[in-house]
Amino acid sequence: MKALAASLLLSLSFALCPRAQAQIVAWELSGSNAGASNPLAATTLASGLASGQVSLGSGVTASTATDTFGASGFTSTSLAAAIAANQYLSITFTPTSGYALNLTSLSMQTSVSTAVTDFHGALLSSATGFTADDALHTYAFGTASAPLQTVTLSGEADLQGLTTTTEFRLYGWRDTAGTSTFRFRSLSGYDVAIAGTVSAVPEPATWAAMAGLVALAGAIVRRRRRG
Repeated sequence: MKALAASLLLSLSFALCPRAQAQIVAWELSGSNAGASNPLAATTLASGLASGQVSLGSGVTASTATDTFGASGFTSTSLAAAIAANQYLSITFTPTSGYALNLTSLSMQTSVSTAVTDFHGALLSSATGFTADDALHTYAFGTASAPLQTVTLSGEADLQGLTTTTEFRLYGWRDTAGTSTFRFRSLSGYDVAIAGTVSAVPEPATWAAMAGLVALAGAIVRRRRRG
């Protein structure tokens, strides 16, 4: 009986255990530019992900600057205006059917072509909403290159158990009127990366089989007690 119980627990753990941990989708931008490749496919995809890409919002124009992925035409002076004008960089990924994603963090290297005081970025997602009140992370910088931004996502319930395509949008805007080129930039290692876990989602038939095994174990116990 103990052996049967152990077997059941082992079967359940295999059905639910994560298939991949840490970095699940990432981009290395060395040699890339949005003018040549938009959208740009992910450099690395964990098992259990079908696709990943970065692309541009419809309100900006692809930049040909090498070792970056970005666009010119960031003219807004508030997050609400940037949302209305579709001025953003996009990160999209899709799990393979039968898998679920639990996200823990998103890291990104960003810059502008010319420093302004200040340029702002705000990260939003399709799972949590694309309004100004839905920002997961905001930051500002007054130099050409922003510090590495690492956004913790593990506390966001809407970003756990993802089974369909999810999009992050990084909106950009200025403090003063003008236009900026905003981009993901190449540095050392991966330049845009999402960390988390990828887990197989048991099919209904799998749950039914497990329920049958549990019922069988119960029947064996009752029969032994009667005997």
